[in-house]
Amino acid sequence: MIKAVKLKPSQVPGKTQLYKIGHPRHIIVEEKQSDSTLDQVVMEYCTEAGDVGYFGKEYRPSDVEKTGSKVIDITAVMLNHGSKYIRWHLYDIKDTLAGENTIVKLYNQWNSSLHYLDQNILTHAPEYSTTPDLGVITRNYDEERMIRLRDDFQKKCDELTKDRHCKTLSQQKKRLNIAEYRGVPIAAQAILDKQFRTEQRTDTYEIHIRQLLCENGQVYKMRFPV
Repeated sequence: MIKAVKLKPSQVPGKTQLYKIGHPRHIIVEEKQSDSTLDQVVMEYCTEAGDVGYFGKEYRPSDVEKTGSKVIDITAVMLNHGSKYIRWHLYDIKDTLAGENTIVKLYNQWNSSLHYLDQNILTHAPEYSTTPDLGVITRNYDEERMIRLRDDFQKKCDELTKDRHCKTLSQQKKRLNIAEYRGVPIAAQAILDKQFRTEQRTDTYEIHIRQLLCENGQVYKMRFPV
């Protein structure tokens, strides 16, 4: 049985909990940015006969420790036991899709959220047909900048790999960073290819980049049918 709390019609969902939705409704997911502008995603649950929806904001199963865990902004699922289908969506909200820290964090968030989804929802419906949807919701995505980021960090990795006989203390310290550097070109290449391969390397998912649109200079918004 999928462990979830029934969401009441007037209830606003909190963080980390998985909620069960049995009626049509909208759920608003908001992220306030450092300049006080707002990113707003309207999740549209249009449940029909036999449909059961699930939603989690920064969903983290109860058996996962908070310290060190990675969570994603949106976990949304539509399940129908009669037709035996599951449609799921895993998305994080980023005001700008750029920077080494941002893309590595996003890559790790995809890995963790897929694991949570599989272990706590999909495992309960192994024979169901599945429509996956993995991605990021953002205001800005600069593909040329992503290419430069990939190339710059790949160059750093290549230089450190070639320097196998470190003599100076400075060189030794640089070599300690190679594991950290390697994650950047991997994450950047996945976004450029729009293909995400799980940590276990067993499944590959298409990456979707959805655009937030400016409404009035203060709110960036999109509607998201589940």
